[in-house]
Formats: sequence, structure tokens, C-alpha cells
Amino acid sequence: MRGRDRRPPLPVRRASAERNFNAELRRLVAASGLSTRELGQLALREPAHDEAAWERWLNGDSVPPLRVVRELATKLGEAGIDAGRLVGLWARAFLPSAYPAEPGKAPERPRQLPVAMRNFMGRAEEIRILEDRARPAAAGVAAGSGSAGSSIAEAGATVVVVHGPSGVGKTALVNHVARRIQDRFPDGHLYLSLRDSGDGTEPVTDSRALRGFLEAFGVPARELPVDPDERAALYRNLLTGRRVLVVIDNAGNLGQVRRLLPGNPGSLVLITTRVMPPGLGGTGAHLLELGPFSDVEARDLLEQRLGVTRLRDEPEAADELSRLCGRLPLALRVAAARAVADPDLRLVTLVAELRSRGLGAGTVDPAVAARTVLKESCAHLSDDAARMLRMLGACPGPDISLAAAASLSALTVEQARIALDELTAACLVEEHQPGRFSVHDLLHAYAAGLARTVGTAADTDTAIRRLLDYYLRGMHAVVATMYPRRAQIPLAQPVAGVRAESFDSQAQALAWFRAELHAVQPLLADAAGHGGFDAYCWQLPSVMAPLLARGGFLHDYRAAQQVAIEAAGNLGDPLCKGIAHYEFAHACALLGEVGDSESHLREALQWFTKADDQAGAARAVNGMAQLLIQGGQYEQALERASEALELCRALGDQDQIAHSEGTLGSIHSHLGRHDEAVRHTQRSLDLSREIGNRPQAADALAVLGFVYLSLGEHARAVACYMEALAIYRETGNNIGAAEALTGLGEAQHARGDLDAASASWRQALVMLSALPNADVRPIKARLAQLA
Repeated sequence: MRGRDRRPPLPVRRASAERNFNAELRRLVAASGLSTRELGQLALREPAHDEAAWERWLNGDSVPPLRVVRELATKLGEAGIDAGRLVGLWARAFLPSAYPAEPGKAPERPRQLPVAMRNFMGRAEEIRILEDRARPAAAGVAAGSGSAGSSIAEAGATVVVVHGPSGVGKTALVNHVARRIQDRFPDGHLYLSLRDSGDGTEPVTDSRALRGFLEAFGVPARELPVDPDERAALYRNLLTGRRVLVVIDNAGNLGQVRRLLPGNPGSLVLITTRVMPPGLGGTGAHLLELGPFSDVEARDLLEQRLGVTRLRDEPEAADELSRLCGRLPLALRVAAARAVADPDLRLVTLVAELRSRGLGAGTVDPAVAARTVLKESCAHLSDDAARMLRMLGACPGPDISLAAAASLSALTVEQARIALDELTAACLVEEHQPGRFSVHDLLHAYAAGLARTVGTAADTDTAIRRLLDYYLRGMHAVVATMYPRRAQIPLAQPVAGVRAESFDSQAQALAWFRAELHAVQPLLADAAGHGGFDAYCWQLPSVMAPLLARGGFLHDYRAAQQVAIEAAGNLGDPLCKGIAHYEFAHACALLGEVGDSESHLREALQWFTKADDQAGAARAVNGMAQLLIQGGQYEQALERASEALELCRALGDQDQIAHSEGTLGSIHSHLGRHDEAVRHTQRSLDLSREIGNRPQAADALAVLGFVYLSLGEHARAVACYMEALAIYRETGNNIGAAEALTGLGEAQHARGDLDAASASWRQALVMLSALPNADVRPIKARLAQLA
């Protein structure tokens, strides 16, 4: 490093993880040849990131923000310097080592492994290899291969990648072994299919996968970091000291899995993939290639399914059947299921049927064998089962519920169950969870081909329309149950054959939403651009908006509203356009993208005005006021908020009046106009209580707490903050709870109750540390001052 070749030793009282980060930071900066002055002049420079700040960071006197670390690593990478470990080291050093459980609540121990295949056959050697790999992991011994800088496991997690062609039984093997060794990993079992099947289905992103893993360990949705690196860091630190088994199915590339790997040596990761991802070899993962069954294994499977007598009566036909199936487990099971369904069918006849479909002498291509066996099996399905399989092939989602499948196929639930049971018996569909069905990727591709060739495009479109209608009405029912005061868009009459969902409780509604969201997202993405589905492509995102926003699915929220904007534009309806642009603006605001939010709010206001929708216009204007508050432009915000209040009063919308009064109270409190602040906020509180809007009442109480604190009325401030905090906790608003705790600590400190203030601020720090984009420096400074 020019101008500073030597630096003082790091502070003595530093944890080893912190020293590791600082040592790596110093090494990388020295390798770059950049001085602290040059570092402060990089494109990542902010006012607080000057030469003096870099001196403090390099000397270990303070901690650089994660965004600075991430951008530095990117820039060094562009210069040919491998800085890939820097972000992970920062996270291990400065993020909480475990997510705090609620008082008195035991840590979550997820049990997500799918049901193992019944009567699993063969693979004795592969099972032995996988179990051998599991033993050191369960004992907490670090993976032995790969260097510290390049290992896919980085900090020692044992990673095994099982690769091979479709239909060879990778998933069945890994799930079977996972079930055998699950007791060795008592702290949790995670399972995820990344859905990279090569059939056009959109794979699951690592960010979405991390969300599911963190929620499985009890991290509330509202407290999930938005940034993928921060989300991965929280995941890895949460698993520190735990022994966890992670199964990742159908991975397509290294980027999909890197963030999903635990950093501790006590964990085991089993990955399946069709094609070895480039760059995976030599990264420290153990590789296991899986091929077709051996002759003995193939015969054992047929004997298990068909019985000893049947094979003994036709040994040559059994051997030929095995060869024609390419000794693929999937093809063998499907062929055996065909023979089981017809006890009078001789194996020699089945072999002849397969030969008549193109399988002949010589070596059989496994892929060709699988398609031929599937074709033969499908030829003997009932009409309902065959139609169900074709419709499943037209669906892009990873699985489907019984109720959704009934709507897709225009069958009753009872008829759909019979058809799915027939497909399950034929080994064409798997009921991987009670009431949820999935199709193997090879079978899905074949069924999709049937949907294109056997049926008509109109038939397929009608089926997808029914499925979209089912999800639209289901999400509409969820919102009506969760947020009964929220005004919803009117829905047209349901499509014939669609089943309606209803819910008896909020918990039941929320469970349905979470179970179906991963199926709705790829369906919506697939429907986008299809002119016949434009109505669903704006209505479904609009209906789901509060569920996605309040649940913390922020990137999914924005992506869905992008689809809605395009669909609303195709429809040309100004009200549809206004709603889509407003929701997109809200998503951007939650993600901190203020510029995009402002531009879309302006466009939403134009469309609401054109549609003569004053309620929508009021929401857009109030949204503009909120953005101005975020930017500290209080006088401009005051104008917008007053305009919104007048619009709401003209409409007589009590909820929106309460909200606008609260916004005005907040603005006046920031401007130091305490009398005005109390007047508007008290109106908001009184009206919110009158109409039963508890979330809005909590917001008003928090503002009143701030005002009373400013006026020196500390006892009243404490009372307001405590009441607000109780409501925030009751309604699951963790952002509001963290802010209320911060204010409560201020009021307690002002009263001289330092122990209570410290306790409040520490609770606030715990909550803020898990929230996306939260600045914890002020609260840390308060605690440091107390100490």
C-alpha cells in the first residue's frame, strides 16, 4: 500500500472473526496498491467514506458498512483481485451469531425432508458413500478438500453433489439417504427444489430460497434482509454451532447454491443436478456421478414390483424389458406399474409393445427409452387421468394442490383425486406431501408435449384461465380474511369449473397463501405477455399486494407489479393503470428506490385523475407526502398531506382521513409545531379507535409519544410508546415495534430510568439488526453512551 506500508496491531479486545475480517481487508487493500486517499475517491465514495474513515476501518477502530465492503469486493474483482471472502467474513464478524428467539420459546428445528420413496431399491454402494460423507459432518469435522479461499463450503460444511441424467434416481437416492441419517443432524432438516429442470420452468432464485430457509428457523418475514448477501449472512450465522442437514434438489448452476451453503463444519449439504455446473469441480465439494441401475438392481426392482413368479415365468422377457428401459429407475417403475395394472399382460407382450414404438436391438439411449415407456404407459390411462396429466404439463409451477388441480381440469375434487390416484399408481405423478402433487421433470416435459400435440391451444388456455381464476379468488378471500377493512377490486363471475376457497381464521388464510405463493409466481410470469390473460395479470398482483408488502416479499411484490403495469397498459383502462403504477411505486418505496417510486406515483395520479377515481388520487397524493417525509422535505410534504386530507374528507373515507391526519401530525412534529402535531394526531387516534383501525391507532400513539417527549412530558410519552408497542407486537409490525422501543428508551432515559432505557434500546437493536436497510448506528451510540 503506497504511503502506508505498516499499520498498528489490531485492538487486543477483538473477537477472532473480527480480526479475520480486518486482516483480510488489510491484505486486499495492500494487494490493490490503493492508498486510503485513493480509496476515499472511488466511485463508491460517500461523504462519510473519506480518507479518515478508511484509516479507522483499516486500523480496526470502527466497522465499514456492508454496502462499502460489497462494492469494494466487486471493484477489486474487476481489477483481477479475488475478494470473494470479504463479504462473508464481514457478516460472520458483525451480524448476530443467531437469531434471537422469543422469550420462553425454543429455537425452531425445521423438518422439511420430503416423504421418502416407498420400497426404495438398489444403490447400496452409493448409499455407503453418502453415509461415509455424513459421518464427519455430523461429528463437526470440517470438509477436508478445497482451499480456504476457493472451497464451495468455505468454512467447512460438507457438500456432496450427486449428478446424472434425468430419470436416473438422483432425488430418490438423496431423499432416501437423508431420511436414514436425519437423526445425526438434530438442529434442523431443510429441503428445497431449485427447479432447474431444463423444461422452461423458471428456477428458484437463491434469495427466495434463503427466505424459505430463514422462515423455517423462525425468522419473521418482516425482519428478513432484502439484500441477498445480508440474507445469506444471517442464514449462515443463524446456523453457527448447529448441526443441520440441507437437501438442494435440481440445481442448475453454482450461483444458485453458493449462498445456500452453511458455513459451519457440523452441517451436511446434499445437492442433485442433471448437468455438472461449470466451475463446480475442484471447489471442495464431493462429487458422485449416478448412472443407470446395474443388471442386478434392475432385475431386483422388477422382481419387487412384479413378484418372483412372474419374472421366473418370463426371465428373457424381463431382461429385455430392463434393457429397453435403459435400466433407468423411472422408466422401470413406469413399465412395471403398467404390468401391475394388468395382471394378465404377459411381459413378452409388453416388450413387443415397446419395440413397436421404436425401441429395437442394440444399445438403448436412456432418454429415448424413458420417452417410449412413458408413451406406452399414457396410452392406457383413463380419459380423466390422461387429460389431468396434459394439463399438469401446461403448468409451470413446481407442484399443485388437489383443489387447484380440480380447478385446472374442471373436475370435482373427488374426480380429481381419482385421476391423480391413477397417475400416482402409474408412477407418473408423486404425492410428495399430503394433498400436493409434483411431476418429475422428465415426465413434465413429456406431458407438456402432450398438451401441445394431443389437445388444442384453446383447451390449454382455458385450463390455465381456470387456474388463474382459482388463485385470484383464493388470494381475494385471504385478503378479506386478513384485512377486512381493506377495499378490494371487484371480481367478475368465476369461470365455470373453478372451486372457491374460504377460510375460517386468519391463520388458515395465511397458511394457504404461503403454500400457494410459490405456485402462483411462475404461473403469473408465464401468463405475462399472453393477451388473453391480461385481466388476471393485473388483478392478481393487485389483490396480492398487501400480502406481499406486509409479508416482506418486497422483490416479489415489485416483480408482480411490473407484470401488472404491462397488462394494464394492454387493457388500456386508466383505473387499472393507476392501481398498477401505485402498487409498483409502493414496492419501490419499501425497497428504498425513491426516484422510481416518485415517478410511478405521479403516473398513478394522472391515471386516477383520468379515471375520476378520487380515492385512488388521495392514496397517490398521500404516498407523495410520505416520500417527502422520508427525504426530510417537511414543508413540501405538508402541502401534499393537506391536499390528501381534503380529498379524503370529500369522499368521507374514514380510514383514509385517519391516515392523512396522522401524516399531518407526523410532519408538524418534525417541524417542531407541537400544538398542531397533537391536534392532528389526536384526531387520527380518536377516529382510528372509533372505526377499529388498530394499526393506524398505533401509528398515532407513536407520533404522540414523540411529541410529548419533545415537550418534556416524559410520563405521557412513555405511556403512548408502551401502548403503541403493544399494538405493534400484536399485529406483527416489527418495524413499528423497533421504532416504538427506540422512542420508549428515549423517554425512559429522559426520566432518569437508565436501566429501563438500556433494556428498551437493546430490544430495539435486536429487532433493527434483522430489518432490511436499517441503520443501527444511532441505537448503538445510545447504548455506548450509557455504558
